[in-house]
Amino acid sequence: MQDIIIRGGTVVDGSGAPAYVADVAVKDGRISAIGDLSDLSAEEEVDAAGLIVAPGFIDMHAHSDFSYRYDDSGASRIYQGITTEVVGNCGETPFPAQPQFLVEAALGHNTTLEWYAPSFAAFAQKFADGKQRIATNMALMVGHCSLRAGVMGFADRPATAAELMQMQQLLQQDLADGAFGLSLGMEYAPGFFAEADELQALGAVVQAHGGMVTCHLRNEGLHLIEAIDELLAVGESSGVPVHISHLKIDNVLAHGAAKEVWEHIEEAQRRGIKVSADMYPYIASSTTLSIRCPKWSLDGGDAALLQHLQGPRRAEVVEGIRKHYYNAKRAETCLFVDDHNGLWPEIVGKTLREVAETLLDTTDYAEAAAEVLLRTKAMANCVFFVMSEADMLHFLKQDICIGSDGYAYAADAALVPGRPHPRSYGAFAEFFRLSQDKQLCSIEEAVRRMSGKNAALAGIKDRGLLKVGLVADIAVFSAADFASEATYLQPLYPARGMRQVIINGRFALKDGVQTAHRGGIILKHGIN
Repeated sequence: MQDIIIRGGTVVDGSGAPAYVADVAVKDGRISAIGDLSDLSAEEEVDAAGLIVAPGFIDMHAHSDFSYRYDDSGASRIYQGITTEVVGNCGETPFPAQPQFLVEAALGHNTTLEWYAPSFAAFAQKFADGKQRIATNMALMVGHCSLRAGVMGFADRPATAAELMQMQQLLQQDLADGAFGLSLGMEYAPGFFAEADELQALGAVVQAHGGMVTCHLRNEGLHLIEAIDELLAVGESSGVPVHISHLKIDNVLAHGAAKEVWEHIEEAQRRGIKVSADMYPYIASSTTLSIRCPKWSLDGGDAALLQHLQGPRRAEVVEGIRKHYYNAKRAETCLFVDDHNGLWPEIVGKTLREVAETLLDTTDYAEAAAEVLLRTKAMANCVFFVMSEADMLHFLKQDICIGSDGYAYAADAALVPGRPHPRSYGAFAEFFRLSQDKQLCSIEEAVRRMSGKNAALAGIKDRGLLKVGLVADIAVFSAADFASEATYLQPLYPARGMRQVIINGRFALKDGVQTAHRGGIILKHGIN
């Protein structure tokens, strides 16, 4: 007797191989048989005729290691068929938080001190006793910003030999305990204070443990190629696989360069560098407004920035914002989605131009940005409409992973902080729709880039494919109906078209409705 049999679905196994019609059986949390299983019975059977049966999707770039503190349902993920998330990206993780800089690091990440831990093992232990549940599996990276902040705070200087050794030791221990690699956040403090020798030394530690280095690049616009080269140097120096997070071209002056950028990546691959990339299918990015500030103003983190905004150097900060970002036209590209726990609710849903002109009665948009930063304790989150559709579609046609850059959020708006980017609720559904509507790739290839390819790159061994013996993480959906319902102004709508989702052998979504199952686990590199 099997636990579950999915009958008569079109199996798209995640490898890119042609689809075929078959039954899929689940027993004791694993895929036990695939084929004509008419001679087998199960406690629960699902009619999947006319539906796609695929591996549970693996989000190559997510941040749910911070959002699961709000709610354990992960509805934004489950309704997309996402069963595993690679988290700890852009250099930020709740570990390894060291006592001497804990408060400073926590302020920079907009969370509570209780969520932090001194190591990967200590953070994973939070979920081991069942008190803290998660809906999806999480494969955790070690954040370089968090690693550096734990050792030397937010100081704008090179690490000393002793500090670098301490970072290497902390990283080595976390990797030995099961972390999947190191994530760089080169556009965020304190990551952007690091120099090449520091990054390459840490990359060598990751290579020794068989992990990967992911990177939010130092620049994603006019200097994108140079920023990619900085990451390629990490891979070339040690042989560690390197991965570009949320590849994009985010400056209108650089739009149209997608072909050149991808050819640059392919040329590096031909030289033997193990480089890959992920992206989300939207023309808007999202992060904190403080990313627009001059880097010197973040020496010391958000606390230092706030001091500058209230002191004699405010004009210098404003001029730095104005010089690189906010003239009249570009003020319209910035939409506020979160005011940091109600500090200035009137800004949510407004562009920077609207905030300046209607709330502050000014057309000095850089000054308005500074005022928003001050009133929201430098934690205002924004959606930035800075990419072109043509560049996005060119990248999506390539052999690139899909990662949402999103969070596990609830379906209940009362449990969601602010108004997040729709990618949290719709990135995988939106990619699947685009892949078919724009003829970017076949269904088999779309599924591979949401499952098997991502598992192989991340080093997740027991998921990502529909194969006998692997863990039963399975998504059953309608190819015709699978699509995002989330928009920029109304982002809290789960995707439609997903019928069944099985995580670790149990239903997390059944007949299109989320169950009470919260069966996600913390994966460990080399084991899972």
